Order: sequence, then C-alpha cells, then structure tokens
Amino acid sequence: MKNTIIKTELMCKSFISDGEVNNVIKNMDLEIYEGDFTVIMGSSGSGKSTLLYSISGMDEISTGKVYFDGQNISNLKEKHLSRLRKEKLGFVFQGINLIPNLTVYENILSPTYKLKFDKKDTDNRINYLLEKMDLTTQRKKFPNQMSGGQKQRVAICRALINNPKVLFADEPTGSLNSSQGQSVLNIFTDIHKEGQSLVMVTHDLKAAIRGNRIIYLKDGRIDGDLRLEEYEEATYQEREETVYKFLKDKGW
Repeated sequence: MKNTIIKTELMCKSFISDGEVNNVIKNMDLEIYEGDFTVIMGSSGSGKSTLLYSISGMDEISTGKVYFDGQNISNLKEKHLSRLRKEKLGFVFQGINLIPNLTVYENILSPTYKLKFDKKDTDNRINYLLEKMDLTTQRKKFPNQMSGGQKQRVAICRALINNPKVLFADEPTGSLNSSQGQSVLNIFTDIHKEGQSLVMVTHDLKAAIRGNRIIYLKDGRIDGDLRLEEYEEATYQEREETVYKFLKDKGW
C-alpha cells in the first residue's frame, strides 16, 4: 500500500468574474500517492491547472482542506507556503520561466537562495543534474543561447535541485516540438523509475501514457481514475490503446 503524499477534503476553488462566482473545483476528495506518476487530464476549462495549483500551495483554495505529507497546508501563511514550496516541491511550467540574465548554473541554483543548503553538496547536486540532463557543456550559457528543449531541461534541473517530495508539471511539453517533448518525457520516466513522485497536467496523449495513474476531470469533478502498470517502452502500443479508450469513453 502506497503512502498518501497529498490529500484533499471537500476542496473547492472559486473565482469571481464580473460579479459572478465561477466554481472551478467542486467539493473534491482526492489522494495522490507517493511514488506515483499522476497525470491530470480533461477538456479545456475542466479545472486541470487550477487543481494542480491548489494542491501544490501555489493557489489559495476557497473552502475545504489540503494536506501535504500529513500537514494541513490550507491555512498556512504565504511565507510558510513559500518555504514549503522551496524546500519540498518542484515546479516545471509550459512557459519554462528561466531568468534571462542568469546562466544555466545560476538558474538551477536560484531556488536555494536564502535556504541553508551546503554549498559543496549543492554544487555536486547541480553537476549531477547537468550530467543527467546532458547539459554539462551548457552550464555557462544564458537561456537565449539555448533551444527550447535545452531550456526545459534546465527548468527540470532547477525543479529537482532541492530533491522535492513531489515534482509538479503543467503542460511541460506544450511549447516544445515532438523530439524535444519526447526528450522531456524520457527524463520524467527515468526520474519516476528512480522513485520521484510526479503530478503532471497535460492534454497530450503521448505525455499521458507515461503516467501510472490518470485522473480525468469534468466540470471541476473527478470523472475517471485509470490505474496503469509502470511505463515500459515495449508495451507502448497496448498502453496507448488503453489510455485512448479511457479518454474517448470520457468524451476527450
């Protein structure tokens, strides 16, 4: 039995627009398990990214509770949430969001500022990540000197610098071409096999089949929950057919 790393209880997230309340996430009970590669899917407007931001402490929920590693984070002050995100979580976004005037090395190092990380250990960690992501020769370059795929790999290094309990990814291949996207998905598969917990929002079938669990949202509620074996390239076609049928049955 896997440990629960994230749990929600009757979680709601609403926005007010033009005086009207828009209930995006509705009374959601959800458990995310340690060591899983959890994929969140759904049609446009179903609440995928809102759910990701709500369970990661990036966004304040409206009502209900969110627990991370047994701690209720729903009512934490922003400074405590910020520290939690820096110390225990990692984030990868479609927009990549590297700091343009920092080198690759400095971008990866940036989440450790103001945290008590051992300098030598951190340097060793960065060197390890650069080698793992095939970026060793890029360490002194700036983001504008790199391809989109290289920049996203730098962003993954930055997200992993603190050995996060959970790595969150919001459409991480959305701005990449197919070969660059494949490279990023291979990295996610590798780190998941090493024990990294991941939660990824995607609209891409090729990305979704890398997960071992797919949660399908519809109108702010969980409409489907597909469990899969760990990803193996040898079973790609069979896996693709299983996931496609699940999504088609849900109206994707």
